Amino acid sequence: MLMTDILPKEAWQALEQEIHERYGLNARVYDDKGFTFTGHTTWVNRLCPAIKAKPAGVSAICSVAHQAMAAEARTTSASVVSECDAGLLKICVPVMVDGVLVGVVGGCGRLLAEGEVDAFLVEKSAGLPEAEVGDLCAGISAMTNDEAETVAAEIAGRVDEILRDFDLRR
Repeated sequence: MLMTDILPKEAWQALEQEIHERYGLNARVYDDKGFTFTGHTTWVNRLCPAIKAKPAGVSAICSVAHQAMAAEARTTSASVVSECDAGLLKICVPVMVDGVLVGVVGGCGRLLAEGEVDAFLVEKSAGLPEAEVGDLCAGISAMTNDEAETVAAEIAGRVDEILRDFDLRR
């Protein structure tokens, strides 16, 4: 089953935009293989697009975090709130149909609680000079652990609504 069997791509794009506007996250919807498919991109800081512009940054920071968190979500069938290796908040909400992971909905790009960006790791992984990383981090907003868990629960609620509607149509 594909995410587009549940909703058309445009509806997933609308959900990404809603998450971005409501929670201030780089909102993303992924398929079961960890690929984005909507073509929609939102940014809440200047660091994330700089990391994503570097293939090494994507593979060492973004992809690793997503794969690990999506695997946990698949195993537990529960939302996962954690940080990427750069030190930014990441939320993964599983989209499960008949006990099978079909995809993940979530977002990233804010600091978690009193966290901070690991500029040294970003420099080594993405090749961005540490001083530039510091400049790119200016203005990144934070969210408490409780707030992040609440956001994950609200996104999970939206996913549950989508899946209930999908079940009614099947």
